[in-house]
Amino acid sequence: MNKETRCFVLSMTQVSCQKPLCDEWIDNPCRYTDYFVRSQEPDTRNLIPPSEARRMSRILKRALATSITALNESGISHPEAIITGTGTGCMENSEKFLIDLCRYGENCLKPTLFMQSTHNTISSLIAIILKCHGYNNTYSHMGISFESALLDAWLQIKSGMIRNALIGAHDEVTPFMALVMERTHPEFAFISETSMSAMLSSGSDSTSACEIKDIKLFHKPDMEKLAALLNEDTDPMLMLGINGNPLNDAPYLELLENLDYSPSTEQYKKTFGDNFSSSAMAFYKGVRILESCGDDKTGRITLINHSEGSDWSIIRLQRLPGEIVKK
Repeated sequence: MNKETRCFVLSMTQVSCQKPLCDEWIDNPCRYTDYFVRSQEPDTRNLIPPSEARRMSRILKRALATSITALNESGISHPEAIITGTGTGCMENSEKFLIDLCRYGENCLKPTLFMQSTHNTISSLIAIILKCHGYNNTYSHMGISFESALLDAWLQIKSGMIRNALIGAHDEVTPFMALVMERTHPEFAFISETSMSAMLSSGSDSTSACEIKDIKLFHKPDMEKLAALLNEDTDPMLMLGINGNPLNDAPYLELLENLDYSPSTEQYKKTFGDNFSSSAMAFYKGVRILESCGDDKTGRITLINHSEGSDWSIIRLQRLPGEIVKK
């Protein structure tokens, strides 16, 4: 791996239960008491032609809106790679397809619903609209789908295979799916939806928010060894997926008990809710925190996420003094 090649976050934006495609809400985020909250829908009229948007599901419009906005802010028109993470893909179209199958049998099904229900529909549509013919991949690894997509892009940029990549994490939750998740995922506190897109680039001419220093994924790690990894660098700030539900929070608290130091901690799930792409919002919030650091300070933050207590991810973000920061 080329040690001189660095990977920076150029731009990013989100659609969630907070105000979409902007950061105006950061100082005063919406607070919710309902168990299930849908995303606030963005105004896509200036981003997607209405004639095309009317044939798209909600998640496809959100993914396109965040992708186009992130690209516009980065100044890059055609990314060399498009890499997406999604836990369940286009659930709304999947439900419609299965309902039609039950009602009408196999003879009168709409092919559009099937074609727009597969997991890689999202990244494929983005590539078609942007006319990008490069590397295109989708990761569907439930709660670590975003981290898997980010790791792919990070490794390719660090190795010099590509100079930039558009990454995204997109998951929608329908009312029926929310009922299912309430039964199958009792560790969730409140359920919402996520669409987050970010533009990554090598560091040669980057005017960026921060640098991605390291990404690690683990399956059923030993908690003491995981804590030892954090103790090596004594990361000053940890972003944890604590949501107030003991079933979800217990592994994080166990990890903190095994640390040899007392880091400051940040949370994100109480702001953005739970879903299979919610860790992307930890990334979003972490980058925004580093953007707010003073120009003369070193900012470091480590994002820690677990999915059902078995799959873990550690993402280290850093901003060095004197580096140009995109405001």
